[in-house]
Amino acid sequence: MNAPTPITQTFAVADIAHAMGLHRTNVLRRAEKEGWPFEERTGRGGTKRLYPLNQLPADVRKAVQSKVMDKVLQDAGSFLPATAGGVLPLASPAVPFSLLTDTQRLERDARNGVRLAIERLQGESRCSLEAAIVTLLTNAGSGRLDSTLDAMLRLAKDKRGRKSESPYPSARTLQRWLAAQDLTPKVPVKDMSVPEWAPAFLSYYQRPQKPSVAEAYKDFCKEVKRDDLPSIHQVRRFLDKMGAVTRERGRMGDRELKNIQPFVRRAFDKLLPNDVWTADGHCFDAEVQHPYHGRPFRPEVTSIADVGTRRIVGYSIGLAEGALVVVEALADAGRSNGLPAIFYVDNGSGYDNDLIKDEGVGLKGRLGFQVCHSLPYNSQARGVIERLHKTVWVSAAQKLESYMGAKMDREAKLAIFKITRKAIKNGGAIPLIGWADFIAFCNERIAEYNDRPHRSLPKITDAAGKRRHMSPNEMLAQHRAAGWEPLMLTGDEAETLYRPRVARVAQRGEVAFGGYRYFSRDLTEFHGDTVQVAYDIHNAQWVWVYDEDGRLICKAEWNANSADYFPMSQVEQARERRADARLQRLDAKREEIELERRGRPALEQAESIVIPGLGTIDRAAIESVSVRIEEPVSALPPDLAAFVARRNATQPATVTEPAQEQPIEPAPEPAVAQLRKCRTQFPPETNYREWKNLEAAVLEGKAIEDAADARWFVTYPQTAQFRAMQKRFEPERANASAQGVPAR
Repeated sequence: MNAPTPITQTFAVADIAHAMGLHRTNVLRRAEKEGWPFEERTGRGGTKRLYPLNQLPADVRKAVQSKVMDKVLQDAGSFLPATAGGVLPLASPAVPFSLLTDTQRLERDARNGVRLAIERLQGESRCSLEAAIVTLLTNAGSGRLDSTLDAMLRLAKDKRGRKSESPYPSARTLQRWLAAQDLTPKVPVKDMSVPEWAPAFLSYYQRPQKPSVAEAYKDFCKEVKRDDLPSIHQVRRFLDKMGAVTRERGRMGDRELKNIQPFVRRAFDKLLPNDVWTADGHCFDAEVQHPYHGRPFRPEVTSIADVGTRRIVGYSIGLAEGALVVVEALADAGRSNGLPAIFYVDNGSGYDNDLIKDEGVGLKGRLGFQVCHSLPYNSQARGVIERLHKTVWVSAAQKLESYMGAKMDREAKLAIFKITRKAIKNGGAIPLIGWADFIAFCNERIAEYNDRPHRSLPKITDAAGKRRHMSPNEMLAQHRAAGWEPLMLTGDEAETLYRPRVARVAQRGEVAFGGYRYFSRDLTEFHGDTVQVAYDIHNAQWVWVYDEDGRLICKAEWNANSADYFPMSQVEQARERRADARLQRLDAKREEIELERRGRPALEQAESIVIPGLGTIDRAAIESVSVRIEEPVSALPPDLAAFVARRNATQPATVTEPAQEQPIEPAPEPAVAQLRKCRTQFPPETNYREWKNLEAAVLEGKAIEDAADARWFVTYPQTAQFRAMQKRFEPERANASAQGVPAR
């Protein structure tokens, strides 16, 4: 801070004349005439008279003071402190400096500066406090104030209270500042006390359904009986005072709440390549052609990234997420990039299985790396691979027209879906990327990612002089230049170690795996021993069998010891017969649907019917048959005889009865159970054929002599076996019965 300009309390004749706007001779003549007291001071210019300010006449003193104050005010910028952070040691603040806001600190320093200017003005001009304040405000209002002091005066004004047109504080305010010990302005402080109704309201608001404030307030007012219910505005103000995490507790679970809580950021600058690999699966957000049948589907992409270099070291594409896809991705990464020290993955079934973690047959035990799992529902810990999905695979899917992600326009997504499904149904080319082209597309995206600068890697200056982040490939090259080399496997070792293995028991030269049996005569002496079976996930024709120590025993072939049970010609004939039966059932179903669509009975009302193989039967013949059948039926048990009599009275045995007849009364349960019990040993086809023979005899006018046969003839059509056989051999007649037409 600059030192203030020295101003004396005695003035020469020239200074008084300048202040009063007179000539020095006139001032000197008046001083001699009125006898102004003076002091003589000898200097380089000789002896001059100096008049004390407090002994001058009132009008002269006022003029001199005004001139002095103007000079002080014009010179204020040279001795007042800066307002941005400068603290004047005029009074100790009541509020700690760390708790003040920026606005409070600026306003406090400005007020201290104004107070210092007033005190300086009063001290230099020997005027009263009121005169100094009035002079300060008058010069400020007329625009004659120093720019620094003017800015301080504007900033020091209290923004609270009544609004005034003047941008400066009032004289009374300035007087109050001069008497105050602390000039720190007060700011509104929130009332952080918890109202009595708050816990009850939060029980409606902090719910996992995440109701809005209005909905929670509505339920709160409806169910809580209080005389002092708050308004919804009070509720909103209370929620604004709460912390973000505390307010969302209950609306979010512990897993979701972690997304807004502090976390630990992991450093990886000390990791070497292949120290830590991380992997995860991702369902591709676009449809491609299936490699087997060509239909649209979304493949599962499993990526493996090296944490130290952020480089994609391997990947695999499967039809679904599983252990085999992970094994294939590890094999792809190991053949070209070596072996990892730690494999960091989640707890999914593709990683927590014997193929990966078993010490004997799993990749962990045979390759010697450590498998580490992240905590459940803690994907943030594997942010490297989670972010990679969005950077590589989501952006790659967006380049295809078959993109099905959330950002795809719904109308365009539906249009692509209709086009592909129409091509499947009606034939034609599917406008989707083929499997081979999709593999090449994925390789291009991975190469592009590994060559692109990564913002988590250190910065370098490239050949063009541009400052940028390193790419994953550049990071790997830097480690190689420093002497690091990966631990690689030879071709035979890689093929052997990366084949998945399972433990099986050899039985008579065979090992069972995947629902198949593999045979080799070299397994003869290993009967009953536990062996290790290695297999190629792309070729199920062969498996490799090892002993418990890992020595190769043999290469077993699928069904190497099998022979055809029947000649293949018989098998082919059986397949043809099965196909013909399926087609007949489809034709019967189609005919039934056509009858339902026409909405009319299968048989029209007629006086006679024609039955193939039986000839023409008129109504008189049918009625005579129904009369002649009564004699043997009368020998039936009383309950069954009564049933048959009612049946003949209400529903004659004819196919010409309309569908509106009364429903057939079911036979008594004991009789039906007895008949079912005595014929359960016969095949269904035999029972149905025998019933058809009895029906033919009845239609020819013959009587059923045996009472048991007569009883069975009446009750068998009510069984599920009869209906199944009728649908099989006489679908038209079964359909007519289902629509209400009598079966006989």
